[in-house]
Amino acid sequence: MLEFGVNEHFESPWARPVVLVPKPHSRGGKKEMGSCVDYRGLNAVTKTDAHPILRADELIDRLVAATYLSTFEHTSGYWQIGLTPGAKEKLAFSTPDGHCQFTVMPFGLKNAHDKFQSLVNKDLAGLEEFSAAYLDDIAVFSFTWQDHLIHLGKVLEALRKAGLTVKASKCQIGQSQVVYLGHLVGGGQVKPLEPKFQTILNCVAPTTQTQVRAFLGLTGYYRRAVKAFGTVGAPLTELTSKKLPKRVNCTVSCQKAFDTLKESMCSASVLKALYYTKQCIVQTDASEHGIGEVLSQINDDGHDQTRALINSRLLPREQCWSAIEREAFAVVWGLKKLRPYLIGSHFLVQTDHTPLRWLMQIKGENPKLVKWSISLQGMDFTVEHRPGTDQASADGRSRFFHLEDEDSPGKG
Repeated sequence: MLEFGVNEHFESPWARPVVLVPKPHSRGGKKEMGSCVDYRGLNAVTKTDAHPILRADELIDRLVAATYLSTFEHTSGYWQIGLTPGAKEKLAFSTPDGHCQFTVMPFGLKNAHDKFQSLVNKDLAGLEEFSAAYLDDIAVFSFTWQDHLIHLGKVLEALRKAGLTVKASKCQIGQSQVVYLGHLVGGGQVKPLEPKFQTILNCVAPTTQTQVRAFLGLTGYYRRAVKAFGTVGAPLTELTSKKLPKRVNCTVSCQKAFDTLKESMCSASVLKALYYTKQCIVQTDASEHGIGEVLSQINDDGHDQTRALINSRLLPREQCWSAIEREAFAVVWGLKKLRPYLIGSHFLVQTDHTPLRWLMQIKGENPKLVKWSISLQGMDFTVEHRPGTDQASADGRSRFFHLEDEDSPGKG
C-alpha cells in the first residue's frame, strides 16, 4: 500500500488500530492478506451524508428488458477518491513500524458508500437513459447493437475523463444476459444465480436466532422470484423476536416454512420484464390472516405473465376488520407497493370482492374506506370483479397463513 501511494508514513494525533485478515481469493496458490482498520470510534462522531443510493431491485428493473448489456466494476473503487489534508490525519492508523495515514478514501468509513455513489452519479450525469450504477458496479443497456456501441463509447469516455479505472477481468461486454447484483438479468428475464441454490439446499434447520436471520437474509435477497415469500417465511421471522430466547424452538409450522422456502428458492420461477407499453393488471385478495397481490400483463399469445409478487401478513387488529375493509386494504396496500410500476398509466384492478367495484365512489360513515378511497385518487385504474377461482395466485398468497395456523399445536 505504501508502494502504491495508498497510504504514507505520517505523525498524527489520531490513530486507529489495524489488523490483517486473509483475503477470500489468492493468486498462484499464495494466500494474500488485507488490512482492516477499526474506524468505529471515528464513525460514531461523523455526521451522516444523506446522499441517496438506488435500490438494487430498481436498477434490475431498468436492465431486464434490454437486448444488449455490458457491466463494469471499478478497480479498488474507493481508492480512486483522494482525501483532503484534514481528512488524511483523521484516518491515521498505528503499526509496529509507526503511524500511517491514508491518502485515498479507505473502506470502512461511515459515508464511504455515499461519497462514492455521489462521484459515480456525477460522472455519469446525462447518461441515465442507458446506464445505471450501484456503487462500483456500472451497467450499460440498449435495445439495438448500434445504440449499444454508442452508449458504451459515451460511458467509457465519461469514466476516462473522470480518471476512473475498471477491472478488465470483471467486464461483461455486449451480452444478452449478464450477472448483475447477484441476478442473471436480460432478455426480458430476471432470476437468481444457480450457484446460490446449492448453498440454500445445504442449509440445515436453524437452531438459533442468528441462524434464522442468516437463512432469511440469504433467501430474502431473491424474494422477488419466490411466490409469497413474506407469507411463507412468517413463522421463521417470528422466531427473531427480541422477546424470544436466542435458542429457537423449531415448531411444525417453522419447519414447514423452512422446507417450503428451500424448495421454492431452488425451483424459483423466472419473472418477466415489465413493458410500459402494455396495460398492467393487479390481482388482489385478502383472507382472515393475510393479503396477496400479483402484478401481471397479457403476453402477445394472450396469456397472463407475472411481473411481480407481493404479500403481507395482517396484524391482529387488522384481522378483526370486516371483509370489505380487509379487501379494500389489500387494494390500497398493493397499489402503494406497486406504485412505481403503475403511476402515469391506466391499469386494471381485479378482486373477488364485488363491493370494491365502487371503491372510488364510496361515501358514508366508514372512515377507513373513505380515507383509503381518497388516498388512491391520484391513480388511474378500473376495478373489475373476478371470482377467486380465476385468480388463484393472489388468493393463495393471502391464505398461506391460514394453512400454517392449522398446523399449529392445539389446532384440530
